[in-house]
Amino acid sequence: MIISIVIPAFNEAKYLPNTLKAVKNSTKVFDAAGWESEIVLCDNNSTDATSKIANAHGARVVFESFNQISAARNAAARAARGDWLVFVDADTQVSSELFRSMMRAIVSEDCIGGGAPVKFDGGPRLACQTVHIWNALAKIMGWAAGSFLFCEANAFRKLDGFNNDLFAAEEVEYCERLNRFGKSLSKRLIMLRPAVITSGRKVKALFTPKNLAHGLKVLFTAGEALKNRDNCSYWYDNPVR
Repeated sequence: MIISIVIPAFNEAKYLPNTLKAVKNSTKVFDAAGWESEIVLCDNNSTDATSKIANAHGARVVFESFNQISAARNAAARAARGDWLVFVDADTQVSSELFRSMMRAIVSEDCIGGGAPVKFDGGPRLACQTVHIWNALAKIMGWAAGSFLFCEANAFRKLDGFNNDLFAAEEVEYCERLNRFGKSLSKRLIMLRPAVITSGRKVKALFTPKNLAHGLKVLFTAGEALKNRDNCSYWYDNPVR
């Protein structure tokens, strides 16, 4: 069994060292079971030391010039050689407990992928509480947050990966397709119990009139607004990073 940890990264020099240290420490549970693992990072046209840091921590680095999260995830996944792909955001902390739980799901007969609850490491208290709404909705709908999503590599390829038309919420759209594909094989997405810890940096910037207006636009256009990068600037603007 080979597990590929796939990390999209755009100017993540600040957060990447802790993320990679957590990943490498957690992959020891794979070693103990005789599984192989690798870290594949996509440098999404960074202007900082993202690639240098990734190389120093033993990651294999690929490059994607088009600055889009779907494109970055897909580029890294194409280069991965694993039987299973584990997508981890560059500002997210995984744990050995989480990976053990994932291993139990992988060896079950009915799992095609899954995710985990999300916790923020900081940010305004009231804003941070909104993650509980996401966690509840994700469990009901079978959605995995982009900060941690795992799936069979063959299923990923069959579905042609993430939708390159979307500049945000690509993980939700992908999970919808993965759920449908899984049902055709009598398999399902499994939500693990251990949580991932992700940066609360974006929470600080989310609740502004501009970003809330963009959120309403997404709702009223049934997601079509997510195909316009200007409507998703919240996820791409450097000041947020």
